Amino acid sequence: MALTGGTKLGPYEIQSPLGAGGMGEVYRARDTRLGRDVALKILPQFFARDEDRLHRFEQESLAVAALNHPNILAIYDVGQHEGVPFLVSELLEGESLREVLSRGALPQRKVIDYGVQIAQGLAAAHDKGIVHRDLKPENLFVTREGRVKILDFGLAKLAAQKAVEPDGATLAASHTAVGVVMGTAAYMAPEQVQGKAVDARTDIFALGAVLFEMLSGRRLFHRDTIAETMTAVIKEDAPELTDSQALVSPALDRIVRRCLEKNPAERFQSARDLSFALGVLSGTQTSGAARTVQPLAASRKWLWAAVPLVVLLVSAASYHLARRPAAVHRMEFAIPVSGEVSHPALSADGRMLAYVSPDEKTGATMLFVQVVGTPSANELAGTEGASYPFWSPDGANIGFFANGKLQKIAATGGAAQSLAKVSFARGGSWGSRNVILYAPDPGSSIWRINADGSNAAPFTDRQLEKGEDSHRWPRFLPDGNHFLYLGARFQSDQELETGVYLSSLDAKEKKLLIKARSNVGYADGHLFWLDEKGALRAAAFDLEHASVSSDSALIANSVGYQPSVYFGSFTVAGNGSVVYSPKASAALSVLAWHDRAGKDLGHIGEAGVQANPAISPDGNRIAHDATDLKANNIDVWVTDLRKSSNMRFTFDPSEETNPVWTRDGNQIAYRSVAHGAAVELKNASGMSAAKDLTLIMHDTPGDAEFGGVLDIIPNSWSPDGKQIMASIQTLAMSTLVRIPASGGDPVRFFHGQSGDATNGQISADGKWVAYASNESGDWEVYVTTYPGADGKWQVSRGGGGEPRWRGDVKEIFYLGPTGMLMAVPVDVGETFSAGSPAPLFQVRGRAQISSTDLFTYDLTKDGQRFLVNQYVKPAQIAPLIILQHALSDPPM
Repeated sequence: MALTGGTKLGPYEIQSPLGAGGMGEVYRARDTRLGRDVALKILPQFFARDEDRLHRFEQESLAVAALNHPNILAIYDVGQHEGVPFLVSELLEGESLREVLSRGALPQRKVIDYGVQIAQGLAAAHDKGIVHRDLKPENLFVTREGRVKILDFGLAKLAAQKAVEPDGATLAASHTAVGVVMGTAAYMAPEQVQGKAVDARTDIFALGAVLFEMLSGRRLFHRDTIAETMTAVIKEDAPELTDSQALVSPALDRIVRRCLEKNPAERFQSARDLSFALGVLSGTQTSGAARTVQPLAASRKWLWAAVPLVVLLVSAASYHLARRPAAVHRMEFAIPVSGEVSHPALSADGRMLAYVSPDEKTGATMLFVQVVGTPSANELAGTEGASYPFWSPDGANIGFFANGKLQKIAATGGAAQSLAKVSFARGGSWGSRNVILYAPDPGSSIWRINADGSNAAPFTDRQLEKGEDSHRWPRFLPDGNHFLYLGARFQSDQELETGVYLSSLDAKEKKLLIKARSNVGYADGHLFWLDEKGALRAAAFDLEHASVSSDSALIANSVGYQPSVYFGSFTVAGNGSVVYSPKASAALSVLAWHDRAGKDLGHIGEAGVQANPAISPDGNRIAHDATDLKANNIDVWVTDLRKSSNMRFTFDPSEETNPVWTRDGNQIAYRSVAHGAAVELKNASGMSAAKDLTLIMHDTPGDAEFGGVLDIIPNSWSPDGKQIMASIQTLAMSTLVRIPASGGDPVRFFHGQSGDATNGQISADGKWVAYASNESGDWEVYVTTYPGADGKWQVSRGGGGEPRWRGDVKEIFYLGPTGMLMAVPVDVGETFSAGSPAPLFQVRGRAQISSTDLFTYDLTKDGQRFLVNQYVKPAQIAPLIILQHALSDPPM
C-alpha cells in the first residue's frame, strides 16, 4: 500500500517514504497533535486478513512500547488505516547496520561498543519475556550519535508468509508453537531452523552471527539457497576469527563462538551475561598486538587486553562463564565510567560496584550502581549529595551519606530511608549481624546503629585516646563482630601515630595493627591499605592473634588519595577483587556569571579544581581557592576583572582556602592549616605578611577553655570590620563563632543554634545573621539578630543551605537540596519577616568534595548577577581499574 505525501492516517500526516521490506513500508510522518516527526510503518496486507493476528500485533506492540530502553526503538502508537495496521515509532537519523556493513568490517572497539548496546537492549526485552526472533543487521539501526537501536521487536513472531530479504524468511503459522519456523535463515539459531521452542538464547545466537559479520565483513552462514543456509546453521561451526585477517583478540573470538554454540545450554544464558563479557573487553585496543598485553598507562603493568574468557571471568562466580577450570592469576582490566568517580565500593561478592559521580545536569554528586564489567551504570534518583557508599552483606541495599544524614537505599533504586543525623561523615560499614558502624563527622568516634535505624549510639568513644582526633573508615570483617577502623591524629607534632585498629562489637578494647593514614580493606585473610607513597599494599592478617605479617605485597603502584581526609580511592571485595582509581577524583568547574533567569553571561578564567568564589565589595575582583593537582596543594587566588589578571594570593604548602573580603575590600580573611586550625588575615594587595588570628576558644569570661577545634572556616565580616563570623568543626558539633579581627582575644560562640550550624552571613546593616542549621533534622536556612541572637526565623522551605544577603538587605538567596537557587523577599523593619521562597534557576555547581567547600556561588550587591562555581565535565574520563584475584601472582 503506497502512500503519497499529505495522506493522513488519523493525526499522522505522511511526508515521504523511508523504505520498504518484507514486514511493511516505512514513512516519515508528522504527528499533528504533538508537533513532532515520527516514523510510521504500514504492515503487510496479510495482517488485515487475520483478526487473531491483528489482536496479537496490538498486544505485542504494547508490550514493546512498555520497554522504554535507550537501545530499543521507542513505540508511540498503533492503529489501522483502511483495515491495515500501522505502527508509529520514534524517527531515527542515521543508517541501518546493514548499510554500515556494506562498507566493510568494523574495528574491534566499535564492534564491542555496538555489541554491548545490543545485548543491553535484548536483556531489557528478555526481562519482560519478549524474544526478538529475527535479529539481523536490517533490524539494527545506528544513529548519528552512535547509539544502536533494535527494531521490529516481536514482528517475526507474527510473520505468516515468505519475506523478501535476500536471506529469505521462513514460513510460519498463525500461532507460535513447536514445529513453526520463523526468522531470517542466516541469523537463525539451530533450534529455530528445526522448529523447536525458542527463548532468549535464540536471540543470543543471532547476535553472535551479527558480531561475526561486524568483525569479519562477511555473513557467517549465508549460502546460495535457503535450504543450504539452514543446513549450514545446523551442522557447520563458525571459523575462528583470529585465523582471518581481521584484527580480533582471542577473548572476543571466544565470546562470539560461545554465542554461536549449537546447543543453547552451552551459549551465554542471558543477554546480560553477554553484555558483561563484552563490557570487560571495552578497554582493549584494536591492533595487531591485541593478542598480547595492552598497557592502559605507563604506571599500569598488568592490563591484559586479550585474555581468554575462561581466565578473564573465572573470579566472577555469579556468572559462571567458564566451562573448564583454568589457572587462577591476578588480572587487571579497565572499567569504563561515564563521569568522574569517587568513593568506589564493591559488594561482598565483587559483582556490583557503587560509587558517587556528578550528575551532568545539576553537578550534584549522585549514587551510581554498575555491574562490574558492563560499560553503563544506573543513577539512583533521590541520592543528591551522596558520599562514601557501602553495601549490605547480601548486596540488596546500599548505605550512604547525603544532606546531613546516614541513609540506605535498595541497589535497584527506590525511596531512600534516613537512619541517623550526621555532619561531614567519614565512612560506614554494614555487618552480617545487621549492625551498621559509621563515623558521623570528621572529629567523632565511631557510632553503631541497627540497620532499621534504631538504637543509634556512640561506640568507640571510650577508645578515643588523648591526642587522638578521629575514628573513621570502619570496615566489618566477615563474622559481623570484629571490625577495622582508622584512628587518626591530624597534628604532625603528636607523639601517637595514626593507624589501623582492630575492635569488636563484643568488647570495646582496641589494638593497633599497622601504622597508616588510609582507609582499610579486607579479603581472604589479608588487610589492604595505602602506604606513605600512595601504593596499595596487602599483608596476611591473623584475626585470632590480632597480628599482621611484616611482609606486605604490592598490589598497585599508584592509587588516588585525598590527604585532607586520609582516604584512598580503592575498594576490596570478599572474593579478592579490587577496584581503584589511579588518581583522586577532581571535579572540574569554571566560574560562570548568570542572570536571575539562569542565562549564561560569560566565564572567568579556565576550568579547574576550584571552590568558594567571593566577589569583592566593589565588584571588580574575585577571590577563590584553587587546587594545583601536580603539587597536591590548595591556595587562594585573586582575579582582577579590570585587568584580566589572575594572581596567587597564598603560598604556604599547607591548605589555604575559603577567602572572605572585608567590607571595604582592603583585606581578605581565609582558612589555613599551616599550624593547625586557624583563620589568617592578609592585605588584599598581597603586599603584607599574613596575620594569624590565634584561636582561643571561650564561651563567656570565666568559662573553661573549650578546645577540640578540628577546623575553622571564615564566613563573613561585620560591617565595622571588628569581627569575623566563622564556622567551626569541633569534637562535638559544627557551630558558629565570632573571631575578633584584632587577634589575641578569645573566640566566642555565637548563640542561637540548637543543632549544627554553618555559613553565618552578617547582613550589610550589621543587624542580622543568616545561617544554615540541621536543628529540625533537615538543613534549613534561618535568620537571627546580630550581635546577640535574640530571635530566630526560618527562611527556607523543604531544605536549604548557603544563604547570601542582597546588598540592600531586601532579599536572601539560598540553594535548595537539589541545587535550585531560591530567592526570598525579606522585611527588616522593627522586626524580621520573610516572604515565600521563589525559584530562580538550577545551579549546576561543582559537587562539594569536603567540609571546606561551603560556598557554590556569590552575587553582586544588587542581586541581579550570580557567580556560580559551575561543574564542567572533562573531555576525557579515566576508567577505574579492577584487579581480579589481586592476591595471586600475575600471569607470566
